[in-house]
Amino acid sequence: MIRVGFVGIGHNAIGHIEAHRRVGKSEVVAFCDINPDRLQQAGERFGVSRLYRLAEELCVQPDIDAVSIHTGDPFHVEPFVAALQHGKHVLVEKPVANTVSQIEMMVAAARAADPRLKIAVGYILRFNPVYEQIHALCASGQLGRIYYLEGDYIHNLLYQANQTDTHTGVNWYLEMEKPIVGGGSHPLDLLRWFSGGEVVEVQGYSNHVAFPAMKADDCQVALFRLHNGAIAKVAALYGPRLAMPPFNNLRIYGTRGTVEREQVALAKDEGDVHPSLVQIEAERVAGHPYDPEVADWLDAIAEDRLPRCDFYDGANSTVATLVAAEAIAQRAKLLVPGYARR
Repeated sequence: MIRVGFVGIGHNAIGHIEAHRRVGKSEVVAFCDINPDRLQQAGERFGVSRLYRLAEELCVQPDIDAVSIHTGDPFHVEPFVAALQHGKHVLVEKPVANTVSQIEMMVAAARAADPRLKIAVGYILRFNPVYEQIHALCASGQLGRIYYLEGDYIHNLLYQANQTDTHTGVNWYLEMEKPIVGGGSHPLDLLRWFSGGEVVEVQGYSNHVAFPAMKADDCQVALFRLHNGAIAKVAALYGPRLAMPPFNNLRIYGTRGTVEREQVALAKDEGDVHPSLVQIEAERVAGHPYDPEVADWLDAIAEDRLPRCDFYDGANSTVATLVAAEAIAQRAKLLVPGYARR
């Protein structure tokens, strides 16, 4: 049984803790959080008595095998580095970090760590059954050469204006959140996964109209150029007055087929102008499919294989959106770095 400690005990961590219990392949043995009230409440709720205020205190424990990190986006670096230095497997939530320099620090720590450690990034949409089917369709070549993709993160998050942390007095969603990163990295990760392409260049635009309480522009749109010639568009809107659109407005265009959300048009060949229309046959999952994400990480540890979204893959999705935020701010076209396992 894999023994897991959690750093950061907010709502996302709670979902993962409950998933660990349902999956039944691990034992959750320790919690860490800077908020003593939240830490105590979680300990009592889940019967966990080992409670720590500092990530280093949890990561140094010799009987903890793996660390699941669910702090706010800007605060992943310290527990990530500590966990790897102490020989722990890691799951870190997306986006991997909140600046390119933080990504670089984490890449350096991952490359210096024991290569047998399994590091997963929580790009959870990869575990939605509909997206799994679409990925299989793309990987099979049935869409032909993919040349253009779209995916959006359009989500009414106006309620976040009222969620100031009672311990720190800071509302980091208003102060530090970057929509194209915190939200937009979800669809971009899918578009990278579907296309098999790596982002090499980005430019974009934004405005600050619908959610004025946010420090960052609340409407951000970016165009990403991939190494294989494909183009990907991602919009991140935090102030719409409607619910999130189905399947993130997904569009994939290939020379033999097109995906629009969950509908697919497939041609017999590239000359066929009358493609057949089919629906993706998969379970429609609402919310976050934590169970298969948790199971994949734990199985990767047990089976000595890479998780579905390993660290370098997740870092490449995050860094592309971080550079996108800079490109938007500078009104410039910027090159995007990429990271590979050495």
